[in-house]
Amino acid sequence: MKKVFLVDDEAVIRRGIAQKIDWENEGFIYCGDASDGEMALPLIEKHQPDIVITDIKMPFMDGLTLSKIVKEKMPHVKIIILSGHDEFEYARQAIRIQVEEYCLKPVSSQDLITILRKVKTEMENNRTLFTNIETKEELYEQLCKGSLSTEEIIHQAKNLQVDLMASYYTVLVIEKSEEMIKQTLSSYQPLLFVKETKWVLILKHDLEHMLLKQLKEIKHFLTSHHQPLLFGLGSIETRTEHITIAYENAVEAFSYSRAIQSYTFLQAHQDVHRELMQSFDRRKLIHFLKFGQLHQLDTFIQSYASFIHQKQDLSNVFLYYFLLDFTITIRHHLDESNQFDNDCKEMIKPLENKIHQVRTKEEMIHFMKEILHPLLVHHDHHSSKYGKVIKQVKQVITTRYHEPGLSLQEIAKNVNISASYLSNIFSKEMDQTITEYLTKTRMDHAKELLQTTNNKTYEIAYKVGFNDSHYFCHIFKKVTGMTTKEYKNQLAKTLSTTSIT
Repeated sequence: MKKVFLVDDEAVIRRGIAQKIDWENEGFIYCGDASDGEMALPLIEKHQPDIVITDIKMPFMDGLTLSKIVKEKMPHVKIIILSGHDEFEYARQAIRIQVEEYCLKPVSSQDLITILRKVKTEMENNRTLFTNIETKEELYEQLCKGSLSTEEIIHQAKNLQVDLMASYYTVLVIEKSEEMIKQTLSSYQPLLFVKETKWVLILKHDLEHMLLKQLKEIKHFLTSHHQPLLFGLGSIETRTEHITIAYENAVEAFSYSRAIQSYTFLQAHQDVHRELMQSFDRRKLIHFLKFGQLHQLDTFIQSYASFIHQKQDLSNVFLYYFLLDFTITIRHHLDESNQFDNDCKEMIKPLENKIHQVRTKEEMIHFMKEILHPLLVHHDHHSSKYGKVIKQVKQVITTRYHEPGLSLQEIAKNVNISASYLSNIFSKEMDQTITEYLTKTRMDHAKELLQTTNNKTYEIAYKVGFNDSHYFCHIFKKVTGMTTKEYKNQLAKTLSTTSIT
């Protein structure tokens, strides 16, 4: 059953269309309507229809603007435009937006049924067979594993009626505890599943500062417990397919927390432990160990230890615990990562023993520099190894760009590096994400096929790794500023001009 949403500023037309069609018998669900684009947009995001029927001329937000936004946010949604204006410019804009049908009013209910049947048949003919995911929890776990393509994420979320629409995402991994804690966290509306002895929460929001506010509140709640709970917080990502990166970071952060909490020294100083957990973010140190450079050392230390500098009544116990956390985090990273060799571990071992001698903020800064400096020198000397990884990534994309399932996670498996680490390396070295590089590669091949063949658009889409030709057209227009037809016309003009001269 395909869901249909109607947008028209005339109430009579809305009522007529809603009542004169036997939706269920035709294989459709009439899921709602609105009088203009501005009112329709949040309802479309909420109901997630398969097809949107919209008038073109409406107050506040017209049908073309609505269609453009819907196609950008939900490229899988099919759009039928009804227009009372026989104007070429409207039709041209509608084609550019990649709407499915452009019809002139008046449209009879029988005409509309014929159009809907046609669109539905096209959708079913182009449907990709996906793995059967039966529960929401299974979907959440697959998102964290990174095993789903963007197209499949959209399909599965819709199938299970999961609202994944957001601008920002992150993941929180928490050790399982009393049900009361889970109930408190439910107020943040997380997408939650259980993984072994841990709760995994996917958190999302349209506003980054609101998501950060929620994370601060959750962090305070978890650390305010009589026995602070173990947790790991992931990075903030902007794509659903990158939830896997946030998850990897969260699991990594959780393992660091476990390593540090295992020290018996902490059991007698839970108040110090709690205050420090609320005051600084260990992930920043882990990120700096992976990607920091020598010239950034002073700035990083000042930032990482800023809350110590601001503390008026700094006790030796508090300072000692902060540096203990600092050194254990580094030691854990050296043990877990293949980034540093045994020489690095031996190099900092005598420095770690100096922790007992630190009494002042100045001595603290000096101690942190002594520990980090040799690691960054080693890092700088070996940074050329990234070149080999980047070359491998480019090779994978060059040979497999035509595969619809090629994703960050799949590429990471091929080069034997975690997805989050690879994403950071590639972005830093290439000044673009792997997804952007893959998209550019696909679009370059699409342009080549448009120049050298008479393939139809859907054939080209398939050859460069897209199962959905409409989504391909959306991306092509976004990258080139032109539709495939406009691109071919421009090529023809260029060749014609060249021939004349």
